[in-house]
Formats: sequence, structure tokens, C-alpha cells
Amino acid sequence: MKHVLFPITYECNLKCAFCAVKSQKGYVVDAAKSISTLKANKTDIDWVYITGGEPFLIDALFEICQNLRDYGFKVGVTTNGTIFRPEIAECVDRVGISLDGPKEYHDKYRGNGVFDKAVALFYAVKGHCETVIMSAAFKDNLEELTKLKPIVEVLDPTYWQIQRDITDPSVVIPESIGG
Repeated sequence: MKHVLFPITYECNLKCAFCAVKSQKGYVVDAAKSISTLKANKTDIDWVYITGGEPFLIDALFEICQNLRDYGFKVGVTTNGTIFRPEIAECVDRVGISLDGPKEYHDKYRGNGVFDKAVALFYAVKGHCETVIMSAAFKDNLEELTKLKPIVEVLDPTYWQIQRDITDPSVVIPESIGG
């Protein structure tokens, strides 16, 4: 099974201090050309994960997801959870939502109210497609991830993906949260 990351835009509505992708206003890939390339390599690809920036900023996101599914790809979208168009749940197989810690921590680094919006999006898509809580593990938030674990257990996603900070080899995910 092969997976492709499809960064559809680097534009984002947040300015998270730790984000490796710096927002580039107006940057959107040529979706038709990219989909054509993916279609030409279909035999090697099972999943297409649409990432960004923030994919929900793209007006044509629904059509892009639908086109990918029409070509036989499974489609996932990764989001910060602040923008939601309900119709997207009809044309994706998975939604990944970023949560970096409990509400106070998450909102401190992403913006006031972002945690509640992300959780609301999670509940809106749950049952329509796979749900993934996506967390980044940095030296500074390992304790916060431990505090996030009971919240994730209540949310009951399809799975919890924790990505270790690859720029810092000293970061070790605690066993208490799956390390």
C-alpha cells in the first residue's frame, strides 16, 4: 500500500509558532495537473492525503476529493479543525485533526477557541469516515500529550497519530501515551 501526501496549499488561517510550513498567501497547486499525475501512477497508489497549510481554505476541495475518489483513490484530509464544510465528509475516507494538548495548551499555541472548533469538527465527521487525532511531540509538550490522552480516549478516534519532532532526536514519546 502506497500513500501520497498532496499539499494542496501552503496558505493557512493560523500562525502556529511550531509549524514547519510557513503560510504563503495565495499558493495553491494546480490540482488538475496533480490529479492527472496521480491517475497516471494509480497502480502504485492507494491513499492520497490532502495536506497544507489548511486545505479547507480551498474552495474546490470538495470537487478535488470527489475527483480523487472517482479515480479509485482513498482520500484523507488533514486540518487544523477551524474551518469546516460539512459536505466534505461525503467525499473523504479519513479526516485528520490536529490536537497538541488539552484546550489551554492547544489554544495557547494555535489561538483562542481553536481546540473547541477542532473537537466540534471531529464530532461532525465521526461516523462518516475514519477519524484521526494528529499530535506533534516536542520536548515542550510531552507532559501535555500525557494530559491529552484521556481526552483522546473519550473522543475515540480511529487512531491517534503522534509524530515525534524529527529535528530533535532527544524527544522520546512516553510509554504512557504509546511510545
